[in-house]
Amino acid sequence: MRVAILDDEPAELRRVEQTLRQMPEAGEDAWGLHSFERGEDLLRQLRRETFDLLILDWQLPDISGLALLRWTREHMEVPPAAIMLTSRDAESDIVQALNAGADDYVSKPFRPNELKARVNAVLRRHGLQRGTASEVLSFNDLVFDDAELTVTRAGNPISFTEREYRLARCLFANLGRPLSREYLYERFWSHEEMVSSRPLDTHIYRLRNKLGLTADRGWQLLTIYGYGYRLESVTAVSE
Repeated sequence: MRVAILDDEPAELRRVEQTLRQMPEAGEDAWGLHSFERGEDLLRQLRRETFDLLILDWQLPDISGLALLRWTREHMEVPPAAIMLTSRDAESDIVQALNAGADDYVSKPFRPNELKARVNAVLRRHGLQRGTASEVLSFNDLVFDDAELTVTRAGNPISFTEREYRLARCLFANLGRPLSREYLYERFWSHEEMVSSRPLDTHIYRLRNKLGLTADRGWQLLTIYGYGYRLESVTAVSE
């Protein structure tokens, strides 16, 4: 999970970070938390990065959290989930934020357990929570088995490493959503692996071949130059 937190108060940023670090369950990867004290800095990252969740303060000295929320809804193909976390708690403020596209609204000072519960609820609505270990998902003739970390096509097994499986599963879980290179690297590679080579490009090449991600099979794995990749259903694109 990759989360951007926006607040111009450093102490509040640290408090939100501390709360979100407790979110992953035992055995799950730590969340990638990215904190910003200026709206302009977050906007710059939103233009070139992928985040699963935004937690936004409203009042900032430059670009407000509400303005950033509206920008994501107007300019991003698949905007991230967003929670407003702010001291503005008038009913008119809450209505304005929800109408602008916020998934939830939490007033400061927040209670950590309440924030965690609301984050979980928002992630469930967006289908971003990790499924159970026994989950089996089908995409046309491809079947992903999370318990066995295996993929079959028309019943025939495809040989995958664990990392290849998890990368492929991520792409299919985000059909139609642009995923930045940094987002994928942060989820599937350590910093030491990233600096010495370009492992993502190699894995994308392997997935295209192993999964048959071609138009005649109903898929397009597109390279977004300067950004990353997007997996699309050809049927969905042509409609």
